Amino acid sequence: MKKIFILITLLFLTFSQVANSQISFSANEEYGQIYDVIFDPIVEGTIYARTVGNHILKSEDNATSWDILYSDPMDKHCTLSNLKLLNNGQNLSFIVKAEGTDYNKVIVIKNTDGTIEKVYNVPNPQESDVLIASYDIYEADNDTSIIHTTYTENFGFKNEVFRTIDGGASWQSIYYSGDNREVAINNIAISPDNPNKIFLMRGVSTGSDIGGLFISEDGGVNWEEKIPGNTYSAIEFNPNDPNDILLGTFYGYGTHTENLYRSLDGGDTWNIVPITYNSMSNNNINYIKFNPQNTDNILVLEENEIIISNDNGITWHNEVFTEIDPENYYFGLTASFNPFETNELIISANFYPFRSTDGGYTLEKLTNKFVNSTGRIDSYFKGGENHLYYGLRNGFIHRNVDSNIENGYRMRPLNNTFGSTTFPYSDKEVAGRIFNSSRAGMNSYLEMSTDHGENYETILTSMMFLNIYTLATDPNNTSLIWFSFGENIFTIDVSDSTSPIINEISMPNTDLSYGIIIDPDDSQQVLITKGVNTYKTIDGGSNWEETSNGLEALIPGQDMILDASVNPLNSEEYLLATTKGIYLSSDKGDTWNQIFDEFVEKVYFSDKTSGQIVALNYYSDGFLYPESSSRIIYSTDNGLNWEIISSEALEYLNANSSTIQFFEESANIYFGTFDLGLVEYTIDLSVLGNQNNQIKSQDIIIFPNPTTHTFTVESVEQKIKDIAVYTSTGKQVLKSTNSIDKIDVSNLTHGLYLVKITTNNGAYFKRLLKK
Repeated sequence: MKKIFILITLLFLTFSQVANSQISFSANEEYGQIYDVIFDPIVEGTIYARTVGNHILKSEDNATSWDILYSDPMDKHCTLSNLKLLNNGQNLSFIVKAEGTDYNKVIVIKNTDGTIEKVYNVPNPQESDVLIASYDIYEADNDTSIIHTTYTENFGFKNEVFRTIDGGASWQSIYYSGDNREVAINNIAISPDNPNKIFLMRGVSTGSDIGGLFISEDGGVNWEEKIPGNTYSAIEFNPNDPNDILLGTFYGYGTHTENLYRSLDGGDTWNIVPITYNSMSNNNINYIKFNPQNTDNILVLEENEIIISNDNGITWHNEVFTEIDPENYYFGLTASFNPFETNELIISANFYPFRSTDGGYTLEKLTNKFVNSTGRIDSYFKGGENHLYYGLRNGFIHRNVDSNIENGYRMRPLNNTFGSTTFPYSDKEVAGRIFNSSRAGMNSYLEMSTDHGENYETILTSMMFLNIYTLATDPNNTSLIWFSFGENIFTIDVSDSTSPIINEISMPNTDLSYGIIIDPDDSQQVLITKGVNTYKTIDGGSNWEETSNGLEALIPGQDMILDASVNPLNSEEYLLATTKGIYLSSDKGDTWNQIFDEFVEKVYFSDKTSGQIVALNYYSDGFLYPESSSRIIYSTDNGLNWEIISSEALEYLNANSSTIQFFEESANIYFGTFDLGLVEYTIDLSVLGNQNNQIKSQDIIIFPNPTTHTFTVESVEQKIKDIAVYTSTGKQVLKSTNSIDKIDVSNLTHGLYLVKITTNNGAYFKRLLKK
């Protein structure tokens, strides 16, 4: 086996590599969810946020578009939380939550480029199920910080708070719930002007004790309890006077009463701020914020209320939301005031972020493309029809790629998690036909839709689980579909969908099947993968012969064949994706040769240009499949040489599904991700050197080049759809969809740029020098 490959990472992300690939976010922006949205206090129009997964975002155009500022490598599965500004806005800090591992930590990054400047590792990694729940860092000296951890001990739930004064080199335990009648901690804080003054907002206990505010003046050696009998969480210091403190009650019972407390003497004495609350559910205060530009303006986020004062707390206005509506405000989490626009703020709530331009009285959803993609992604790209299906909210969205029109099906509200998830499996031979398996009660159902998922009819019902592992439609008889339900193989003839003909195929073993290939030249000849072996029939499934010659390195019980595909341009060639790499057959699956020797999950032949192969990995924590990170492996010479686009270059996508659209000299790969939504990655495959591709690329010209002000794109043979301009680091700085003439780049800095030109034939790349 010959194996030569190039590893592409961000450490080696030169302009030439950007020319070979581009990343973009393309989910429906009405469903995007981002949290901890924060205005930059110095740079107008700059905003930060975190996703529900492992990314920190930055916008430099007032949240119109976003770039990834930081991507966590997820060496252990994790999510990010508690994003805060630090050091007068020069840094950002956040928690990396990785339950039960030493990967838990607090990270400080630069707000300009996401570079890590400081890491506080979890002080007690040895504890079972350990998590960092809250933290605080002293602004004047970041070596001083406190971390609040939770863990299980002897089947009980513990809270422990640690303090460091040497940047995390050593830690001292300053609060342990086991020594404090098992009272939990909800939140912690350091006084802004005294590193030795610490506040612990306490919660409930396993006994009758409840809450109370603990304050220490000596770095946690001694504690004094204030206002007992209530639980607390939210705390806010007046940015102009750290002795002016607001404190909010949290969840409680018994004597617990909802109130906002205020101290004007650094926490020695406290008084109730008179506010009338609307009763609903738990009656808890989640967040409190002084407007840094006008501290008379105070915002309190309650479960179903936004409470506003414009006179330093003398009077209050309540915006009340009487229903739990996922499309409106519910359970506000954080808020940030725009330092450059009076009365503008962004509230991050449980479901969505909202922008207000009148101080919080009215809200407008802050749309973004970072959806939590559920289910799976699939597509139909054939015969002039281009359709994409991506999972969302336990249903999915169908996108007509040509018209860019989207329709959502079976999507549920964010506060409804009941019912089965729809996993669209697109028929590769019949446009608009998709299949889904679901279960209700003791029965499983196989459904078919012929209108992209708008309507369904059940074609198979069984008490056995009908989870679709893969399917293949007979290219010579598109009414006949082969299904793998894991161990079991079925054929279903849907010529009459009201009375389908169902046939269970007898197979040599009960290993899992992830691959079915129907010979496009002879429908009686079918290859099926089972575990680590392949089997072939030449009589439509009546008899099977093992054809695993060349697959001996795959070990039963340890390895698995995870995908199989046939070359649309050469029906003699088959591919397998396995836990031990990629295998190629040049004789319709009779024998196999290994052409890549690392774990891959999906593998595709190009249907446009011979020799192009693209394989993919998704993120895996090692539970079901070997540990891996999302990456792209591709070849332009049928597997003789390989290039790898690393997980780092892919921003450490937490992806679990994908599909691909090939063009003659490029490919668009669509990933379904946990937090970035639908991610599109374009690979330029023009290095193949195909003469026809060169001619088409040469047909497109940009001029003048170099340019100082504008440039124009022209093509004689092709229709240009849109044009995008990228920097050498891959950031999109300009996009034009309605003009290809005199595109203005006068505001761009001097240097070399990449111009991506999308035509009716695909995507092409040109370099542009801005003088």
